[in-house]
Amino acid sequence: MKAVILAAGRGTRMPEITNDMPKCLIKIGGKTIIERQIDILREEGVNDIYVVVGYMANKVIKKVGNKANFIFNEEYASTDNIYSLYLAKNFVKGSEFILLNGDAVFDKNIIRELLKRKGKDIAPIDSQYYDLEELKVKIKDETIAEILPKNASREISNGSTIGIFKFSSLGSKLLFEEIKKIVEQGIKNKWFEYALNKVLGKIKMHAIDIHGWKWIEIDTLEDIRKARKLFGE
Repeated sequence: MKAVILAAGRGTRMPEITNDMPKCLIKIGGKTIIERQIDILREEGVNDIYVVVGYMANKVIKKVGNKANFIFNEEYASTDNIYSLYLAKNFVKGSEFILLNGDAVFDKNIIRELLKRKGKDIAPIDSQYYDLEELKVKIKDETIAEILPKNASREISNGSTIGIFKFSSLGSKLLFEEIKKIVEQGIKNKWFEYALNKVLGKIKMHAIDIHGWKWIEIDTLEDIRKARKLFGE
């Protein structure tokens, strides 16, 4: 099993912190976010890890050291994570892999549940969490029918994404083929979910509800406070 962590961004909504370091180096529970992610992955037997870096890449590399491989997004300031994921194509396309946003803080049991479902495309979702910071999902027959915008109402959505996905080898192949088409059209400033929506009709991405387990994505200073309440200082 492989993993890709998208950690090229800056975190522009928290300049008080991110003027000096990337968002993934914020400390939660005594470790930086990215150290927590990598340690959990390695504890669960995922050792083939790729981190896409950009903003202050040297600081991330110094902190992570030899625990992961690094991919450089030199266009991080003008692109979004669809392009960061595109840059990982030569390393994980056609392989089963876990995809994580570099600002996701989570209970290790979530990764454990993904690994139990070998050969399947999986999206952990929180069926009871509704917040304008998270993308929403529409579920049909226990699979993801569509990734919805952040402002999708509770009435039309079935929960929120948590910044983590698992792709089967087929799902990986189809996703990267779609991303390649999009990027080669010059579209580099969208989230990777834009491409994922286009392949959901070709794969069965199963939803697993992790409501009740601890998780948060760090977008604001308030999120940092919430995360430290959940996981410690």
